[in-house]
Amino acid sequence: MIKLEIEEFIFEVQDEILSYEELGKEYADKWEQDFLKWLNNDKIKKKNIKIEKGNTYYLIDDESEIFDIADEYYYAVGDNKIDEYWKKFQ
Repeated sequence: MIKLEIEEFIFEVQDEILSYEELGKEYADKWEQDFLKWLNNDKIKKKNIKIEKGNTYYLIDDESEIFDIADEYYYAVGDNKIDEYWKKFQ
């Protein structure tokens, strides 16, 4: 299990989103905004979030999860299903 600080997790996912020319900075920034809304929504149970000594971390099994998150977002944008993406996000 890899424990990434939230800022690092956001950076890694955004960096991967930026690799898709069709998405670019606009969608990378939108992903970050929507992720922060998701993170701050207390009604959502978050199995991959760990708070430790005042720091918030996102837990992943391996680096391929970063690619999967970006890939799923890419397909959600293409299929116009961004809302569904965030409903299923973990």
